[in-house]
Amino acid sequence: MQTDQQREEQKNRFYAAAENAKQILKVGDRLRVSKCPGTKRWITFAGWDGNWIVSKSGINDYAPSCVDMVNGVSVDFCLPNKE
Repeated sequence: MQTDQQREEQKNRFYAAAENAKQILKVGDRLRVSKCPGTKRWITFAGWDGNWIVSKSGINDYAPSCVDMVNGVSVDFCLPNKE
């Protein structure tokens, strides 16, 4: 079970990843994401549903913090933006 501090850190990580991803992702980008129970899959980015990534197939439950590749390039949207 997570502590309140761990839950808060996880929530902050999710929102930071969403903010960073929204600055970079474009419709048609190919993303590799992790889904429960940790399997990796490739999806085509179609847009946003709040802070959740929507795939071309219409599935809207991909967390931006679970994306580790965009168009074959490694990314970590949870890291601070280095603009």
